[in-house]
This record gives sequence, C-alpha cells and structure tokens, in this order.
Amino acid sequence: MWRHLKLSIPTRIFLSFAVILTSFGALSITSLVTHDRTVRMLRLLHEGYLPLALTLGEAKGTQALLVTQLEAVMQARGAEGTRRWVDAFRHVRPASQRRYFHRLERAERLARDADPDDRRALRRVRRVLSSVREDQAELDPRYDALFVALERGDGPESARIFDDVRRLERDVSRRYREGWRELQERIATISADVENQERRSAGYLGVLTVLALLLGVFVIWASQRLLRPLPELQARVEAVARGEREGRIENVPDDELGRLTTAFEDMVEALDERDLKLIQSERLAAIGRMAAHVTHEVRNPLSSIGLNVEMLEDELPPDAEEARALIAAIHGEVDRLTGITEEYLRLARLPDPQLGLEDPRDWLESTAEFVRREMEAADVELELHIDDSLPQLAMDEAQLRQALLNLLRNARESMPGGGRTKLSLLRVEDGVEIVVEDEGEGIPEQERGRIFELFFTTKQRGTGLGLPLTEQIVVAHGGTIVCEAAASGGTRFTIHLPAAQPPRDMQASAPWPAQVTTEKERADDA
Repeated sequence: MWRHLKLSIPTRIFLSFAVILTSFGALSITSLVTHDRTVRMLRLLHEGYLPLALTLGEAKGTQALLVTQLEAVMQARGAEGTRRWVDAFRHVRPASQRRYFHRLERAERLARDADPDDRRALRRVRRVLSSVREDQAELDPRYDALFVALERGDGPESARIFDDVRRLERDVSRRYREGWRELQERIATISADVENQERRSAGYLGVLTVLALLLGVFVIWASQRLLRPLPELQARVEAVARGEREGRIENVPDDELGRLTTAFEDMVEALDERDLKLIQSERLAAIGRMAAHVTHEVRNPLSSIGLNVEMLEDELPPDAEEARALIAAIHGEVDRLTGITEEYLRLARLPDPQLGLEDPRDWLESTAEFVRREMEAADVELELHIDDSLPQLAMDEAQLRQALLNLLRNARESMPGGGRTKLSLLRVEDGVEIVVEDEGEGIPEQERGRIFELFFTTKQRGTGLGLPLTEQIVVAHGGTIVCEAAASGGTRFTIHLPAAQPPRDMQASAPWPAQVTTEKERADDA
C-alpha cells in the first residue's frame, strides 16, 4: 500500500506505528473516560447518597415513632412524665440534624462534577431538611408552653397547644418522607445509569479492541514485508567483513533498501580494487612518521638521561645505599624505556605478548609504587583500590606495565596544578577491570573518539603514540579499553582483561598453577 504512494521507508514505518498508536490511544482514552465517569458515579452513590439516605431514613423512622406515640403519652402520663419523654426526643434531634447535614455536604461536594440532575436533587433535599430544621426550631417554645399549661392544669390551653405541636410534627414527618423519596429515586436512577453505561462501554471497548488488533496485525505484516530484504543485506555485510567478497545480491526492490544494497555492492567492488594499495601506503606512511617521532622525541633524551645518571652514580659516596638503590631503579627504567623505543619503531608489527600466569595484584601494586614518587613530585595523589579474590591473568607483565604507565602519566599531565588520580583493580564476572580516573581538564567529547588513532594528540609536544600503543597491547591480551568522562569532570579509562583459562588437556591430567601454588605453600608451611 505504502509503495504505491511513493513514501520513504522511515515515513512508512512512522505512519504504520502512528496508526497503531492512534488506535490504541483511542482505546485507552475511551476506557479511561468511561472508567472515570463510572468511578465518580459509584463514589457519589456509595459515599454520598447511600449514607445520606440511611441517616435520613433513621430520622424519618424516629419522627414517625414520635408522632405515633405522642398522643398516647400525653393521655397516659401527667405533665412530669410527658416532659421527660418529650425531652428525650428533643435531645436526639440536634445530633440527627448534624449527621444528615454533614452527609448532605459530603454528597454536594461529590456532585460538583457530576450530572446536573444530581445537583438539583441535592438542592431539593437541602430545602426539605432546612424546612425540617425551621419546624423543629418552632416546636421548642411550643413544647415549653405545653408543659406550663399542663402544670397549671389548663386543659383547653394545653389541648390547643398540643394540636399545634401535633400538626408541626406531622409536617416534619411529611418532609422527611419527601427528602427520603427524592434520594431513593436518585439512587435508583444512578444505579440504572451505571448498569447501562457499563453495558455500552463493554460494547464500545470490544469493537475498538478488535479494530486495534486488526490494525496491529496488518501493520506488523506490512512492516515485515517492507523490511524483508534486511536479513539478506546483513548477511552480505557480515560476509564482506570476513573478507568474503564474492557474489552479489540480485533482485533488489525499488526503494531505499534496494538503492542501499546497490550502493553497497558498488562500494565492495571499488574496495576490492583499492584496498591493497591503500593499506600498503598507509602502513608505510605510519611507520615512517612513527620512526621520526621516536628518534627525535625519545631516543636522544633517553641517551642523555642514561649518561647523566651514570655520571651522578660516580659522584655518590660509598655509603649512600638508598641513593644507589634509586639510581639503580632509574637505570632499570632507562633501560626499559630504551626497549620501548625499539617497540615504537615496530609499532605497526607489534610482537605477540609473551603470556604467563601472573597475579594482577602484585603487578598493579609494584607499578603504582614505581610511579608514586613521580606523581607526588607533581603534587598528584595516587589513590589505590584493589578488590579481594582476584583471578590470575595470562599477561605479558612488561607490555601491560607500559600500557598502565601511559595512562597514569597522561592522568598526571592532565593535572598541572595537582589533584588526585584513582587507580582501581576490580573483579568482574569474566575477569578484571583496571580503572584509571583523574580530576583533570578532561577530553572534549568530539575528540574522545579519536584518541586511539595513530599520531592523534591533544598535547603540544605529544607524539600520539602512547594511547594507540596502549590499545594494541590491551587488544593483544584479549581485552578492551574504553575512554569516558569521569564524574569529577576529568577522564576515566577502563581496561577489561579476561581471566586466564586452563588448557583443556591440562584440566584433567595436571594441576592448574593456582593448585601448584597452593601445594607449594603447604610444603613451605610444613
């Protein structure tokens, strides 16, 4: 359908899902509106009308009892007995009034957003109850006058007042019945409305649900048909990535996916012709620039440092053991850095690491201790965190030491005014993570994706070799390295290295080195 309209694939997908969302949105809104109206009606019924009708019914029953028994009490008792009996009813009336007016106010609050018929019905009930309150207020002085006439023994006066009292009490009973009938009629109407509304809503929701499901099935089918060429294109891309460039996708559709497939196949043909020449030229250019950088930036200063250290060692007194130890350490580092310059010259063909089982804790602690003095001299605090129960790693200690030193020195150089560098060795599910986090200026996001490119540097005198070499070392160990912004505003490098796995032919026949170490320790303890 969409193809005949000449719409793009994103537009077709968007319109398809817009149709689904619109249909289900209409279904949800209809359901919510219906549910909200039903809830409000039921709440008005259960929290407003029913409590008010119950209270009004109680008052109506009490009033009917009063009217029925009043004349009998008047005839059977004297003034004192009549007074006590009537006073009991008079004390009950104020409490009844407070209850049904309180519940009337509650019903009126609930009916503010309800049907106008509810508000009109409650207004009529209020007028009835207000009339009852006025009549009952008029009855109090008449009862007092009746008691005075009874005490004087004035028969005609007491009979006249009693007739007046009886008339008012009957009016109160009639008004109670009017209000109670009004409530009963409204309760019956709301109950019928709720039942009808639920029946209608069920029908509407059923129809909308069926339509929404049909639309959803149609859109899924149309989207599946539209995106059907994608798996074939993905398989072709993966084959090209593996170096399998033979063949070509035929019978492509006349849309964006078809044009993309055709462009990809044209690109593969062009790459076949240019790949070899491009790779060779880039490799030669990288090697030449790298050799020049190493020669001019590293080798000559190292030679000068080595010569001056030798001269300094000759000037030391024989008893300067600590100084000689420091000189020996410097000699070792100069020799190690000299070896690294040779590795820079062979960066394009970095030798495979000489892997051996090592304890990462000892290696990290020794590296941290070596670089700590250098960090303290730059007013940088090195904070070390190491997890317990670390697995052994298959690692080339010298290569990984160089990679870690590159990161630590980069962290130091990023904080010329001093700061703190956090070095962590953490255990993860399948190995360890080495985290170097500084509080420096950080690396802009637009440059962070290029820091592992050869010769790319953000330093004025940098060579752009440190991080590419670090990445090559980590990858050669089967690991990964990630650069991201630190929470402190600086930079955070995370190296993930997998735990060492015992060879399959050794698992059953020979103990793994961790077991050998344990047996050796037991022998030493013995």
